[in-house]
Amino acid sequence: MLRFTLELAGRNPDKPKLTASEAAEMVTIGFRFAEYDPEGEQFRLSLPYRTAQNLDRDTLTIMQ
Repeated sequence: MLRFTLELAGRNPDKPKLTASEAAEMVTIGFRFAEYDPEGEQFRLSLPYRTAQNLDRDTLTIMQ
């Protein structure tokens, strides 16, 4: 199972908007995207994926 943890920093944990660098790192790890447009900064992960939020650290771990 692939895992990627990002800092929420005020983003919605239900649908966090990924930065271009986060999305690029996730592609390198092997995550699959339904939409991957670095120039337009549009990124949507392919389903299924799960998330786990850590409130103490203000992070979200995405698993696919």
